Amino acid sequence: IIQSWTSTSNEDFHTDYYKENIVSVTFLDNASVPSNATESWDVSEDKEGGVMAYVIPNNEDSTKYDLYIGAKDGVIANENSSNLFSYFKGVKSIEFNDNFDTSSATRMDSMFRACTNLIALDLSSFDTSMVTSMISMFSFFDLKEQKKVSSKLEKIDFGVSFITKDVTSMNDMFYGCSLLKMLDLSNFDTSNVTDMYHMFAGCESLAEINLCTFDTSKVTNMREMFGNTSKVMAIYVGPNWTTENADITNMFTNSGVSSVITGQC
Repeated sequence: IIQSWTSTSNEDFHTDYYKENIVSVTFLDNASVPSNATESWDVSEDKEGGVMAYVIPNNEDSTKYDLYIGAKDGVIANENSSNLFSYFKGVKSIEFNDNFDTSSATRMDSMFRACTNLIALDLSSFDTSMVTSMISMFSFFDLKEQKKVSSKLEKIDFGVSFITKDVTSMNDMFYGCSLLKMLDLSNFDTSNVTDMYHMFAGCESLAEINLCTFDTSKVTNMREMFGNTSKVMAIYVGPNWTTENADITNMFTNSGVSSVITGQC
């Protein structure tokens, strides 16, 4: 099991230096550290060497690094997987290779926050059936500087095991994902979600948002949910969509629409 990190962690590959200079991440099914590794760390929860991480200079730019994280038979995610790659502003790609078992994870808050150079994210191998919180999971809001930061993220692939049935918090989940042109949320079960504040705010390239599967009966906070989505022409919702219990203040501020579309799911 890999260890957990906080938003202020500044050790191993979570130093500010490595967050700026690691350009790729690859998960492996072994914990061997090669002789050409620049630096390596025991990042296992029990500190017994079961999960090792190391960096190697990047082939194209020797001032940058490729990060590898490995364990025998693959890495098991910590229950608290929040901040795993938060503020890794140099990272362009993350390859999980079916070597990251997330089936026991319960928190994924800020997991990929402010990864400003990340272009695509394949989460098709993620099992999120135990996850209860996805606050700011893909957010491009920098808490330290209190401002939105640039995003290059164009695509997120969610697989059939990306299950949200126990998630209660999705606030800021996609905040500032300004280059995403589509989001397939057809597998999302939001029946236990209570907070959707800012969920899609700043998704400036989305032309439509399909929320046909969304059950919002327990949601109490929808403030600015679709704020600054100027290119949105349609938001489709199904029979379980309701705002009856929610604060909808500024829900559509600077959006291309002022209401959702029912009856077309």
